[in-house]
Amino acid sequence: MEQKRPVDIFHEALDYLWNGLDLEEKGWKRLKKGDFKKRMKNGLTYHIWFDRSRYNYIDYEIGHGNVEVGFTCIIKQGDDWLYSFKIEPTTGGSFFRMLTEDLRLDTGLLDTFLPLIKAHYLDFIDHFEVDPTEALQLVCAPFTEAEDYSWFIHVREQMVERYGMAEQLAEYRRQTELRGTPEQKVRHWMGKQIFYFSHGSDVNHAWAASRTVDKLDAIVERFMMAKKRYDTWNEEDEAAYQLYLQEQDIEKRTYRTWYLIANPRNLPKEFVQQELEFRFKLFSERKKEKK
Repeated sequence: MEQKRPVDIFHEALDYLWNGLDLEEKGWKRLKKGDFKKRMKNGLTYHIWFDRSRYNYIDYEIGHGNVEVGFTCIIKQGDDWLYSFKIEPTTGGSFFRMLTEDLRLDTGLLDTFLPLIKAHYLDFIDHFEVDPTEALQLVCAPFTEAEDYSWFIHVREQMVERYGMAEQLAEYRRQTELRGTPEQKVRHWMGKQIFYFSHGSDVNHAWAASRTVDKLDAIVERFMMAKKRYDTWNEEDEAAYQLYLQEQDIEKRTYRTWYLIANPRNLPKEFVQQELEFRFKLFSERKKEKK
């Protein structure tokens, strides 16, 4: 097997994306450090920006390596980021592992990127150049996310101010206020947590799925009463509790339980101990790895 350096894998990944997205035909430039860029006469800059992990290495003797790359697709005007599109790893964070188990470039992973970048970035640009107001209609909110949290679009208010209509700007600001409510905050962060836990290799999925509603209710209600007694129960906790009650999937209900009992600050030691026991069972694989 040909032995390669992390930088070789990085450039293979860039080549794959460059060719798969036909960027050269679209008039984009490939920069020396690996980024892709296209500048327009109207002052807009389209940019696909790459970031390499500082911990990249490949050791062929032991058959292990770590080559991770993160990237962001952005639209800029001067120093202002107007629009960004990002894809998120199922493990959270910003980087994707670019290696297969046999230390080759994971082209299967890159194949999942291509249609998403095309649909939510390149096609958006094409639409935006023809009719900015109409293009913004579909993303006229601070954040647009996939149901499974595998990607998200972030639109800045400056973009809607410069290219949208008054009605769109009003809707954008309404969405901004809505996103700041306890219900929406909890729905967002609890949803992300459930997504990551559902895909997490260090989560004991069998244990999470084997809980019963009665057992989970007993834990949650005990913490809820304690937090109310010690005046640490807030509006976001209440919103999270309502979502917990609505959850029918037992494994996800276990994750929602963890959300409600995690970080039991200002509670007696017995609650801290109960939270630790729950954590060690939910993340039993993580505990094994540390040993």
